[in-house]
Amino acid sequence: METERKINVATLDSPHRRALEEVLGQELQSNQQVLISIINLQSAVHDDRPVQTLEDWTEIYDGLSEDEVEAVDATIKTRADLSRDLP
Repeated sequence: METERKINVATLDSPHRRALEEVLGQELQSNQQVLISIINLQSAVHDDRPVQTLEDWTEIYDGLSEDEVEAVDATIKTRADLSRDLP
């Protein structure tokens, strides 16, 4: 469904005019029209990966040695250190 609206700036009350100016990022003049279009977009995301389950993640370390698991764990802990001063 596509919808298009033409709005004469001169017919807008002050709050609505300010709201449109805020959205557009510029001051509107009385001799201008604002054209608003609503367009349905096709989904741009096509993820061909299979859906993951919790069971898939429980086997994430399968086949790794203890040293490899420790290396992965150290990397994860480093990335998780957000270095914020939390109380």
